[in-house]
Amino acid sequence: MKRQQLYFLIGAALLLAIAGTIFQLVRSAGWKGEATDLEPFAKLPVNSVEKLVIKSSKDTATLQKASDIWTVAERNGYPADFTKIRELMTSLWEFKVVRQLDVGPSQFGRLDILAPGQGDHSGVELDLDDASGKSIKSLIFGKTFGGENSSGDQEEEEPSGNGRFVYDPSEKDKVYLSKENFYTVDASPKSWLDKDFIRAESVKEIERASSSGSDGWKLSKKDEKAAWELVDAKPGETLNTSVVASLGAFSPSFEDVKPANTPDSETGLSKAVTVNLETFDGFKYTLEIGGEAPEQSRFFRFKVSADLPVRRSAEPNEAPDDKKKKDDAFNKQQETLKTRLAAEQKLQNWIFEVESYSLETFLKPRKDILKEASPKPALNPGVLPKPAVPLPLAATPTPAVSPTPAIPFPSPESSATPEATPTPETTATPEMTPSPETTPSPETVPSSSPSPSATPGT
Repeated sequence: MKRQQLYFLIGAALLLAIAGTIFQLVRSAGWKGEATDLEPFAKLPVNSVEKLVIKSSKDTATLQKASDIWTVAERNGYPADFTKIRELMTSLWEFKVVRQLDVGPSQFGRLDILAPGQGDHSGVELDLDDASGKSIKSLIFGKTFGGENSSGDQEEEEPSGNGRFVYDPSEKDKVYLSKENFYTVDASPKSWLDKDFIRAESVKEIERASSSGSDGWKLSKKDEKAAWELVDAKPGETLNTSVVASLGAFSPSFEDVKPANTPDSETGLSKAVTVNLETFDGFKYTLEIGGEAPEQSRFFRFKVSADLPVRRSAEPNEAPDDKKKKDDAFNKQQETLKTRLAAEQKLQNWIFEVESYSLETFLKPRKDILKEASPKPALNPGVLPKPAVPLPLAATPTPAVSPTPAIPFPSPESSATPEATPTPETTATPEMTPSPETTPSPETVPSSSPSPSATPGT
């Protein structure tokens, strides 16, 4: 009985293995298709496209023309990145099919080409419309394979290399396999924003206004190559140039935008830190830095103006040819600056989420841009300093201790006359002063004054 059961189990396992293999082969053959060089969108009227709508299960980005300028509808008409739009349209026009697949609706989930909102395996839908709103083409971009951004859950029968599955709903049960990954097909509105921003180059002067709890400061440069100097430095203040070295140019980047009518209470701009910049080419900026925004950024807005010279000051004795060349270069530069000014002034009506690291130095209070004072040695409390000990003056002898020659006790006959009395002239000179080691003891030194018995006439 046991042997029969064993044979039965082995036979059942073999049948299941064979059935599974056959099912896998049929399943794989149903979508692998054949290689082809088909170009399905070669006749796509890309120049007629006036609107793109990109939808995913999480977000939607609507790109449309307004007065010949591409804008992002979800960001109140902020300018869109036209270069990115053009690259996407060019990729569609040049789209080449590596393999055309016959796939039934039951397999759409495996390739992530379900319509957005139809489950975890839905794709990203791209709709192209003309100026009247009529649909030109609708595509669903599914699973990617190969490369760093490939979709997970790779299956053994999927193709090698890089690419993406693209489904054209107008072609029933037809799925294209492309070498192009189409990473730009992104439904996040902020990914389509034109990221051209202000470029304050060759900054000449910076003034950071005082704010609640922090003192302001002002820096200036004598010329473009000079180091920053602290204006109106107080006694004992020294600028830490390494802290402000990066402020020679200000070219920040931003992550997202909000309309100008966004309440200041939402952005922290009601308590903004104000910074004024002036550049050597005549641009003047007023920057307002607000509260913290998502993704390590801060809310930010600005105003810009410029004092541009009308004509160049000619140098003495300029040759006519040199003058013409310099005038032409000057005029070209001024046109570039005027174009830049006009473009930047169009951005004044927006609130930006600017990366925090580019604003950190402007937020520093005065004390944080100064060098720390060198610490003075601390005195030990309770211990008075010792008074200075005067050094002995070796060149000044003391008469009281200066030795005199030993004089025998005088007799009346040989009493010393006044001339014999030692005078200062006979006092030993400093060179003859013996060292303390050779000084005779007081007992052997006679008194320098004569005794009464030695006085004449006694």
